[in-house]
Amino acid sequence: MLPKWVLRNTWTSKSFGEKPVKYSESTKEKRRWVRRDVNFPVRLIFPTHGLREVQSANFRMLDLSEGGAALYVGGFSGSPDYFYLQFGDEKSELVSCYLVQRTQHTLSCRFSNPLPTAQIDAIITQKEMDLTIESLFSETREDLVNDFLGSFAS
Repeated sequence: MLPKWVLRNTWTSKSFGEKPVKYSESTKEKRRWVRRDVNFPVRLIFPTHGLREVQSANFRMLDLSEGGAALYVGGFSGSPDYFYLQFGDEKSELVSCYLVQRTQHTLSCRFSNPLPTAQIDAIITQKEMDLTIESLFSETREDLVNDFLGSFAS
């Protein structure tokens, strides 16, 4: 028999006729903002050797919300506890972040100041447009090279 305090802090859920599953309130996801699944490159910028040097590395963003993000970093182990994210080119705004969780291949961060929803939506829209344009031109470039080289083969 479970103690009363455990029973008070659990609830059951039936889904699709399966057996009820017990969930503790502590396991429910408590999020302030909705995470948006994304898949685009971002730049992580961080100081090294105190503030004498700045290094950067490009990674793939997995999800994004007003309060933070998750990045796929692969085997990269040099990420500091505080860093900046840059969503565009070298001239774009830096977003101050701090590390929340690190796993073998991912890094989760929280923004020092939450970003407005409109800014998050604009970042996602811009990145999707950039990726679309990039994919169009990379295919066109390959076609042009093949056509150009094919004209000499005849």
